[in-house]
Amino acid sequence: MSAVLGLALGLMLSGCSQTQQAPRYDADLIFGYDKSLPLSPQETPAEETAQYRVLKITYRSARDQRVPALLILPKNRGEEKLPCVILMHGLGSDKRMFQMLWGPLTTAGYALFAIDAQYHGERKPSDDLPFFGMYPYRARDALIQTVIDLRRGVDYLQTRSEIDPNRIGYIGASMGGIIGSMFAGVDERVKAPVLLVAGGDWKILMEKSTLSMWRDAARNNPQQMQEALRVMDVVDPVNWVGRIAPRPVLFINGDADDVVPVESNKALHNAAGEPKKVVWYKGGHVPPPTDWLTVIGEVTRWLDTHLKGKPSASGWRSYLPSLSSWRAMNDWVTSLAPAVAAFFREFAATVYGALSAFAR
Repeated sequence: MSAVLGLALGLMLSGCSQTQQAPRYDADLIFGYDKSLPLSPQETPAEETAQYRVLKITYRSARDQRVPALLILPKNRGEEKLPCVILMHGLGSDKRMFQMLWGPLTTAGYALFAIDAQYHGERKPSDDLPFFGMYPYRARDALIQTVIDLRRGVDYLQTRSEIDPNRIGYIGASMGGIIGSMFAGVDERVKAPVLLVAGGDWKILMEKSTLSMWRDAARNNPQQMQEALRVMDVVDPVNWVGRIAPRPVLFINGDADDVVPVESNKALHNAAGEPKKVVWYKGGHVPPPTDWLTVIGEVTRWLDTHLKGKPSASGWRSYLPSLSSWRAMNDWVTSLAPAVAAFFREFAATVYGALSAFAR
């Protein structure tokens, strides 16, 4: 009997050790930085509309980097400190990728902050090597740098009197979602991240993504593939996304995505802790226009719930400006339509432009 009890106890302890495994990597060694390093921000007015004003920011980050960013502040905000949403673009895009959301989000009372990832936007190098090309150390280091740059961005936001440091959210799409899995995982100041069309497990991404340059290497040179996977493991989102818990996380993915494959989506979802919410739309990496109201509704309810404390009863409609007449409504729709169309064009163009570049 004692032997049976001992075996049962051993199995119980073994199970506990498996569910409470020590983190695979030390976050401070990988994504740590000197917090006493001066930010030395430079701020200049960039543009202004009826809903918001934009400041162009640059600030110092690790490894002698200066990070270009935009801070978008709503007008007529009163004295209350604002919740702020960090917007992170996808592969091949830049800090203006989510510009179509600036008006609705600032109208709803959010400040916004966006940076250029390493090798993107104003930081794009002249040699134009593919970000996720055949140089895994370069991709790994760029991802680590961008996570640190975002953490320094939060440091900067905490210096702004308009921003509530306890209500900082995040929306990242595609590569921005992959980066956000790590960023939110290692920085507890980020609340309730939204990860759009993101995934994890580099083996799946390298072997099955239509953007991958590694698919032939996996067949023709498996040793080279294994070395790349070894290098990239430290920035595999599945190793970091679980650290977001107990903060909530929202995943939105397409059920026919071939850029960040569904298997990769599910690997990231499964690695995340609770609470989490997973939303699927019918379509590929770029949501079809018929599902954008659904996606926007999920995102706005999530932001209102977790950054404002309660969802708006009218959902995404509360993000619309106050309009006093049908003419005003017509003028607003007319002004918004080009921005919406541009967003779809840019998102699709960055995805398929990157695909074309990899094919070459």
